[in-house]
Amino acid sequence: MSRPARIASAPSPERAKEMTALLEGLVDCDDPAERRRRRSVVVNEYLPVARSIAARYRGRGVERGDLEQLAALGLVKAVSRWIPGHADDFLQFAVPTISGEIKRYFRDHSWLVRPPRRIQEHRVAIKDVEHQFWQQHGRQPTDTEVARLTELSHEEVSESRSSVAVCRPPSLDADSGPGWVLAQTSGEVDSELEQVENRLAVERLLETLTETERRVVHLRFECGWSQSKIAEEVGVSQMQISRWLRAIARKLRATWN
Repeated sequence: MSRPARIASAPSPERAKEMTALLEGLVDCDDPAERRRRRSVVVNEYLPVARSIAARYRGRGVERGDLEQLAALGLVKAVSRWIPGHADDFLQFAVPTISGEIKRYFRDHSWLVRPPRRIQEHRVAIKDVEHQFWQQHGRQPTDTEVARLTELSHEEVSESRSSVAVCRPPSLDADSGPGWVLAQTSGEVDSELEQVENRLAVERLLETLTETERRVVHLRFECGWSQSKIAEEVGVSQMQISRWLRAIARKLRATWN
């Protein structure tokens, strides 16, 4: 794997080799104090890198100090998890691990169009069932199985799934700027991070919808209106509203893919 492009505040190649040697020495180090010392040296050396990564996510509703805390946490995790031979050097592993920690926070705490609490609660129940089902059967459950296990109706399951497609934005990787190698390098990158929150990007996506489509999205996912109520307001059938919502979800996916 080729070395990623130079990152602002990254140690010099010579210094990076010294840090890699410190980490490699942890394998045969049985002294807890020495292990802590080595990890502390590496963390302090790469803190400027973590802060530089955190700076890429400013202006998204999270305070600078909180972003830097998340980045530092990701750095500590990278130091603890790095395995010799996993990458050409520690930086290749640290960058996606640090950015991944920040992305997880956005994924778990941000929504562009916040759905009603009822739908959020349904999503939690569905995710729990899907996780348990996968562990027991080695596959994802069907909507019918999810409905039975959660005691939700088919419409409620479908509603919860479509809310994710409409309310969740695309990857933050596109905003990383020149010289950044994130998801393309190895590290603790969750597959779900492709759907983490990027409010500005989704606002641009919603601009691709027609005025009526934006109104339907607003009434459905922000106001929490039922499909039948929206149909009455817009002057079409409930079936038409259902088709529109599915089409809107496909349109948004196609736009950000």
